Amino acid sequence: MSTNPETTETTQTQTQTPVPAPASPSADTVLIASHDAESQSQITRVVVISIDQSPHSQQAFDWAAKNLLRKESDLVVLINVRPIPSIPGPYAIGASYMDFTEVVSSLEEQHRLASHSLLQEFAAKLKAQNYACKAIAMRGDARDEIVRKVEELDGDVLVLGSRGLGALKRTILGSVSDYCTHHCHCTVIIVKEKPERK
Repeated sequence: MSTNPETTETTQTQTQTPVPAPASPSADTVLIASHDAESQSQITRVVVISIDQSPHSQQAFDWAAKNLLRKESDLVVLINVRPIPSIPGPYAIGASYMDFTEVVSSLEEQHRLASHSLLQEFAAKLKAQNYACKAIAMRGDARDEIVRKVEELDGDVLVLGSRGLGALKRTILGSVSDYCTHHCHCTVIIVKEKPERK
């Protein structure tokens, strides 16, 4: 018995294939570059700080600003990697592929806006203190993208918080900080969570 391909596609009861977000024209977006040609000539060190919305990331940023960064010679590059959203199967009866791509596209836009807002917030703090800085938004697996970007920037130091993934993902995939420690060819500083004083 023949089967109508269109009917099969739109009334599929179950499938385990996730709907990925549409491909982005450019995975990396440079939002802010606050250094000019004169300050560029004085830069002798590139410090990359990976940030996200976790308190661990805020602590890492604060630690770097207080203990590591040098205004006269550092280019501080803020990076944020947003995940690629997907909706795993099974899908509801009668749901079409187009329905889910619209949902995923909406999630992608929300993540993009949140990433840009976060980077602009942290970059504003650096600019207020007259640091030469750059803010770059990326998309993909945080571990791979951080390592790639640090190498591309020829970074001298990478700073990040001790926890960049949820507890379950850390158990399955390993932590972002552990991965970067083993794969980055530069100094990696992991700022541990500061315990609350009793």
